[in-house]
Amino acid sequence: QRQMCIRDRLDTMRQELETITAENEGLTAQVEALRTETAEQKALPEAIQKQKDEGFRLLGELERQIRAGESDKRIAYLTFDDGPYDNTTDAILDILKEKGVHATFFLRHRPDHVAQIQREIREGHTLANHSYSHKIKAVYQSADSCIKEIRDQQKWLTETVGVTPEIYRFPGGSPTAENKKQAIAAALAADGLGYVDWNCYTGDGLPGVLTTEKAYQNAVSSVGEQKIVVMLMHDYSAATLEALPDIIDTLKAKGYMMMPLFRESVMIRSA
Repeated sequence: QRQMCIRDRLDTMRQELETITAENEGLTAQVEALRTETAEQKALPEAIQKQKDEGFRLLGELERQIRAGESDKRIAYLTFDDGPYDNTTDAILDILKEKGVHATFFLRHRPDHVAQIQREIREGHTLANHSYSHKIKAVYQSADSCIKEIRDQQKWLTETVGVTPEIYRFPGGSPTAENKKQAIAAALAADGLGYVDWNCYTGDGLPGVLTTEKAYQNAVSSVGEQKIVVMLMHDYSAATLEALPDIIDTLKAKGYMMMPLFRESVMIRSA
């Protein structure tokens, strides 16, 4: 009987050991799966960036072919300045998502709108620098004041959303910098940034009342037959917002690809 008790205890211990071993193997498999998933997640941003870099390389080549008359394709870079704003920016992003279009957002310091900036990143748009304050007199008080505004905005975006823009737009456009432009452009180049103006627009930054129809007509007429366009728009404009779906549809019908800007684009200027 004692031998039977010992045998039973050994059987119980063997079963318990088998259960523990199976559980341990299961846990080991889970740990390995987690390690693999973690490694894949760490590699994902790098893979996405490589994909974007290759896409922009091909886009740059297409630009050069268009400029050389070797391609009949057309490119439109839709750009939005001054945001983000409540309601209008989200509505613009909704339209871009629905239409399958990516754009470029020239941002100023808007700490209450970080969620919208993060959405712009998630949905594949280009973030660009539009100065820290966008207060014209303060920005252009001197070349140094403008450079400080640019660098302050770079720092804020890097620290806040982890993106360091490579493109700048002068508030009011580069002619607004007047005789300070050369020094500012040199500082931009030293920091790895280029700058861009525009060659078509909805007119939403001009004085006076802008209707939806006028915004649409301005956009289409200013595009004309240009092969590569950078369209100036503003996040805050209700007229631009209402006209945007028709603007996109018309550009698509005219054969334009709508893409986000990138540093090596032929439309980006350096010092």
